Amino acid sequence: MDEKSILKLSENIVYTIVDISMGRGKMMGLIPGSVAKKLATDTELFNKLRDCYINYLSSVDNKIDESAEVKHLTDFRYELVEIFNQTVPEGEVTENEN
Repeated sequence: MDEKSILKLSENIVYTIVDISMGRGKMMGLIPGSVAKKLATDTELFNKLRDCYINYLSSVDNKIDESAEVKHLTDFRYELVEIFNQTVPEGEVTENEN
């Protein structure tokens, strides 16, 4: 998986976590092969990704202006994708969101 794919998938995961948490995930969950459909139906995966996101949010200070902070963000993105890909084989989910 290249960097662009990791960035896109991690963004879709974060958007989906927020949308489901805010009650907007039901309509997105109807899209076949989407991240939203997978997270809407796999509670364990959703909880793992949500917890990863919460841990990341609790460790940032709203700015990305040093290389260590950029690395922390990049590591977070890779961690999200790694957790997701442990359950969902690469290529099973399409990049049709956001």
